[in-house]
Amino acid sequence: MKELKKPIGLFLSGGGAFGSWQAGVLKELVKARIEFDAIAGFSIGALNGAAYCFGKVSELESLWRGIKTDKILRISPKYNHMPLELFKHHSDNLLSKIGFELSNHLAKITLYSSKPIRKFMSEWFREETSKFVRPIPLYIISHCVERKLPYVAKFDGNMNNPNISFMDALVASCSIPAVFPPVKIMEGNQKIHLVDGGVIGIADISLKIFEGCKTIIFISNSRDDDMDFKSGGIAGLFEGKARRILLKHVKSIYNSRIFVKSKPDVYFISPPESLNMGILDFDGEKCGRAFDIGTKEAIRLLNE
Repeated sequence: MKELKKPIGLFLSGGGAFGSWQAGVLKELVKARIEFDAIAGFSIGALNGAAYCFGKVSELESLWRGIKTDKILRISPKYNHMPLELFKHHSDNLLSKIGFELSNHLAKITLYSSKPIRKFMSEWFREETSKFVRPIPLYIISHCVERKLPYVAKFDGNMNNPNISFMDALVASCSIPAVFPPVKIMEGNQKIHLVDGGVIGIADISLKIFEGCKTIIFISNSRDDDMDFKSGGIAGLFEGKARRILLKHVKSIYNSRIFVKSKPDVYFISPPESLNMGILDFDGEKCGRAFDIGTKEAIRLLNE
């Protein structure tokens, strides 16, 4: 990778357990002494971004290699009353429209409790002070159900934001519909529901967050062949739909680079091969392999 123009922005996409691959890339970029001036991310990307701000990137490898499914996913079915509408992907035929409406209702039924993931994040950042080790802006992005728009919480060098707590922002950004329940907060007199930032509404996340940057490094967790992912069973249907929505979202965000007035160089990094795992495969062995793929790809790019 050639010498990067400063200031440098880092965008980290979501993808659940695929964040282990992303963490491997991030580790090598930090090891190469690339310093970022602003970070934005949604879902698991927000967690990896927070690790950078608190100087904890060196801990990501042991975190991902030691992760266990039962520490993250705890069955606790719940129906959430909220006006959620997922990305409109259906065709014009009647059956497709019915399927779309049904999927919207099913997405309001969440299977797992958010308490384990909140506990996991709280314990990891337990010893941190309010101030970031690297005092840069961190944009944690979720999706506001009522507004059908991205909800961008800016933490400017510390954990403080007048509208939302740091932990609520992180948990909301990772609250995948049908998996984890939404985070409810009050803004003025309005109660709003926040879910995973990967949900597509009437407007997408934009790289205009990095206005003024001369370089943006974009670490995606998606591959082009995710659009054609197929697997059997209900879990396979969820996996395929989640991958397709995530890929479309990533492409849309990347395309928004043309609207950044500072005309930055944008480096897009995505997995060079299948990670052989699912979005909810929070298994240390699988995540460790994905982490290794990330480190190897980053080293290749840095030496190219």
